Amino acid sequence: MIELALAFTDKDGSYSEHAAAALASVFRNTSSELQVHILHDESLLEENKNKLAQLAAGFKHPIHFYPVTLPVEMMDVLSGTGSIDRWTWGSLYRLLLPAVVPAERVIYLDCDVMVNMDITELWGIDLNGGYLGAIHDQGIQGIAEVVAVQGLNPETYFNSGVILFDLNAIRQHVTWFEEMLNFFRAFPGTSMPDQDCLNHVFGGNCLLLDQRFNWFYVPGAEVDLQQKIVHFAGDMKCWDPLSPGYTLYQDNLRLTPWSNEPILPAPIRRSTDRKARHLHMKRKTRKLSPRKPSSRHRSERERSERVIMRKRRKASQHSRHKSAAGSVSKSRILMMRRSSRRKPSMYIRGFSSGIYL
Repeated sequence: MIELALAFTDKDGSYSEHAAAALASVFRNTSSELQVHILHDESLLEENKNKLAQLAAGFKHPIHFYPVTLPVEMMDVLSGTGSIDRWTWGSLYRLLLPAVVPAERVIYLDCDVMVNMDITELWGIDLNGGYLGAIHDQGIQGIAEVVAVQGLNPETYFNSGVILFDLNAIRQHVTWFEEMLNFFRAFPGTSMPDQDCLNHVFGGNCLLLDQRFNWFYVPGAEVDLQQKIVHFAGDMKCWDPLSPGYTLYQDNLRLTPWSNEPILPAPIRRSTDRKARHLHMKRKTRKLSPRKPSSRHRSERERSERVIMRKRRKASQHSRHKSAAGSVSKSRILMMRRSSRRKPSMYIRGFSSGIYL
């Protein structure tokens, strides 16, 4: 049985919804039996907890909820860490997995991932005595100097969004929790508390895995969501309507009890290619406005119009000539009729005199 864990704070009720979509993406793609562990605090409402339980039951997977309160000594050493407000306290709950979840090993997932593969493959990886298996952070180029200052190795620095933990191996490392506290005491300015801490304590004995198990979505890059775990680790999350993962997020959310709630339609994304965008706008303009004729078409049209005008003028002139000719013929007929009335007597007299002479 695969052990799967998620951890979050749910202040406004949205992260339980995102967690449900992430779980649904696992359930629909994984053939093995799963057991789910949810680490949460008092912000998770009973209504949302019941929805998560309903989701797991619908796929016939057991689910367990663990109310978490950070130990007092951890709260004390974190009091001077300002970045906590950015990442929320829930991001630190994964640090307590060895003490909270009663399992030998567990796959941990962030809520901003979409699983598009069977995680049985990830579960079956042999860590060879390592504390955990994780993926090299694909954004290390921008933070290499920062992590190096904290004594961390950029070459082996891993991302904490998808981790295969060997909880038994960590428990045998009895000083793991104290080492976490010492890290926060030494580096209160850490910008990524949970990730930096895990790298400090376990980075020397971890297995770096294939990027398919934690593939970063990078805005503007080619998007391929197939056969991988896609991590929307940046500012644009998969639930953002502008994200290329939004359609996949919707598909997974429809499998959850949140499916009855309205979902924003995904907008049409504009092409980042300047040439493609230019052609798109050109076609759009052609549809919206009549096409301007070419010079050849204009000359042909003008010639045809001139021919038509000449024909009309000729027809008009012909009609005028015809009417004038008609009036002349009519006057000639009248004159002939008048003349015919007078001349017959002259012709008769002449004719008569001609006969008799």
